[in-house]
Amino acid sequence: MDIERIKQQVFVCCPFDLLVNKYLPCLLQERINPEIGLNGEILDQFQRSTFKKVAKILKKEGLICTVHAPYSDLSLGAIDPKVRRVTLERIKKALDLASLFEARSIVCHTGFDYKHYFNSVDNWLKNAAESMITLLEYASQFNIPIMLENVYELDAEIHKDIFRKIKSPLLGFCLDFGHQHVFSKISLDKWLKDLGDRLGQIHLHDNMGVHDDHLAIGEGILDFDSLFSWLYARSKTPVMTLEPHEESALMPTLEGLARLLNNYPIISGYS
Repeated sequence: MDIERIKQQVFVCCPFDLLVNKYLPCLLQERINPEIGLNGEILDQFQRSTFKKVAKILKKEGLICTVHAPYSDLSLGAIDPKVRRVTLERIKKALDLASLFEARSIVCHTGFDYKHYFNSVDNWLKNAAESMITLLEYASQFNIPIMLENVYELDAEIHKDIFRKIKSPLLGFCLDFGHQHVFSKISLDKWLKDLGDRLGQIHLHDNMGVHDDHLAIGEGILDFDSLFSWLYARSKTPVMTLEPHEESALMPTLEGLARLLNNYPIISGYS
């Protein structure tokens, strides 16, 4: 089990405000690559110079990062055009900041929830495709891939429709295993069968099958072996982000990932 080698090649979620106000010294000391979380409050609170300063520190220390775009109250296919406009503004701002960090990817939520859009799915999908085309054109100047994450989607159809309409190499799928287990109505195998060819990133955390608990790997009931055996059999090496929401869960998560990689060495040089 080589935790230090794993740290070099995975990312750990950390909202930017906590990174600046609390965790930056720890990340530097422990050599942890952050997935920098952004939201509307963070975008409005911090000056560009602060983001630039942190980006410079991370780069100087040889750490790399990904970025998680804002998602609260946002929807790529929102029926209200003003909501779509704000969604694009927020994510474009996140892309600007991701360029400062030379981010390996930026993760976005679709904002789709069947309970909200059950009677307007077609319109939502049309709007979402237009939003994604706009964002991909914007992202192309930075060459930063956009990874669409699953959250409340009941199945893979929303993502499939977007990917069917947009073939850009900068658009990929981020599988959130915890979300899939809690919110989806179809199996992991079905998600992987439908979207495995667009898989570019995975979010790893555990839960008890009822709530989105974001526990350490191994502290819930998720079958991580099924996911990692699928990845290993197909030589898939997506970007991996660890998403425990408690500081105390980070080391158990790294240890849980190490156990998986002992059996399924999908990280280059790890066995």
